[in-house]
Amino acid sequence: MWLTILFLCSPHVTFSAESLPPLPKLYLQQFLPAVRKQVQEAYDAAVAHPRNATANGKLGMVLQAYSQLEGAEIAYRRAHQLAPSHFGWIYYLGRSQADQGNCDGAVKSLRKALTLSPGYLPARLKVAECLRSSAQWEESEALYKAILRDHPDSAEAYYGLGKVQTARHEVRAAIDSYRAACNLFPEFGAAYYALALAYRTIEEEEKAREEFQNYERNKDTGPPARDPLVEEVHALNRSATIQIRLGNDLDRAGKLQEAAEAHERALKIDPAMVQAHVNLISIYGRLNELEKAEQHYHKAVQLAPEEEGAHYDYGVLMTGAGRYEEAEMAFRKALEINPSHAEAHNNLGVLLEQRGGLADAELEFQKAVEQEPGYRLAHFHLGRLLVNRRDFAAGIQHLLKTIAPEDESTPGYLYALGAAYARAGDRENAIQYLREGRAKAQSRGQHQLVARIDSDLKILGSQANSH
Repeated sequence: MWLTILFLCSPHVTFSAESLPPLPKLYLQQFLPAVRKQVQEAYDAAVAHPRNATANGKLGMVLQAYSQLEGAEIAYRRAHQLAPSHFGWIYYLGRSQADQGNCDGAVKSLRKALTLSPGYLPARLKVAECLRSSAQWEESEALYKAILRDHPDSAEAYYGLGKVQTARHEVRAAIDSYRAACNLFPEFGAAYYALALAYRTIEEEEKAREEFQNYERNKDTGPPARDPLVEEVHALNRSATIQIRLGNDLDRAGKLQEAAEAHERALKIDPAMVQAHVNLISIYGRLNELEKAEQHYHKAVQLAPEEEGAHYDYGVLMTGAGRYEEAEMAFRKALEINPSHAEAHNNLGVLLEQRGGLADAELEFQKAVEQEPGYRLAHFHLGRLLVNRRDFAAGIQHLLKTIAPEDESTPGYLYALGAAYARAGDRENAIQYLREGRAKAQSRGQHQLVARIDSDLKILGSQANSH
């Protein structure tokens, strides 16, 4: 359903300060009716008000929403020419140029945009990315470092910096940058892949294999865009697929109600969109709207009985609701469809352990780590179970695999590791890991965990505040 655009002028024609590039002529026959109407309305508004910046800019946004970038660029040029002090139009122009591979033009436009709003992070990141794509390594690196001084929590900036360092053969520095990106966003698939390649370059094959496994687990995931202006463009796209994509971005950003609304819009466009139903099981579950979540589960499995994600998410939902038999049935159904589903093995193991089936639980945890060797939570559950049955050596080996990468869970994992060493009679390692866990918990404001660790350190005869 592509839109054909016929331009009424040569791309090499220049315009005076008073004139505007002519609007593109649109052929709408191949569009779905709802989209055709939307594009036509935006175009008609620009025709009716040719010197209205908002009408021209809105036309650009609608065209960009459907990836009609050449037409969007013309509309944005018109809007910017009519309202040169409006940040949005020149920013959108730069984005449309970047998306077409015109990095030189994009950098010029985006830098002009940044004179109007110097602190807009997505614009700074896009300039750095365009400079990197143009092999302007020094300028790109300098900009990424400047961004990180202002935004040390930007996983995207660390990733971009790592790409520049890789291109400049600064592999050790690149590894540090990629690792920082992964620590900030532990589901950053592209960063894990780049990290794996970097380790392979310096012939550290075991570390490379581990990062490739992390990549396989997260290959379709990256940090949420956090670009309100681009979100406005995406919201104009009335196709079901883009609404799901928008919903996923909102979900990752923690905007659950907005994520649910985007998925519901997708279902209004296409009620048979299975993935929207599947995603809503989890989203409504986290919104504590159990009835809606169940409705979407039943609709999903009615449309696609073998959709493993629906059964898995329903198992998580039922676990949270305390309906453990239904949860177990759902996890087993997911595993019947896909025996390699590591999360389903882990969650089934948790349910089995809760009801005293320790041998069966251990088997499920073992299957989980076999399928996903970097699966920290499964290593934690398996390690804790082994320690509880006094198989300290095996249990500790699994717990050691939980402490990296560093995130909000790391202090708790370090506490579990220190406690395991204490139970094994290894006082030195127990104190080491408990102290490390305490320091990280303190830095993250996890005060209840700090109190528990202090209690254990006191029992071990150590001073918790020796630092």
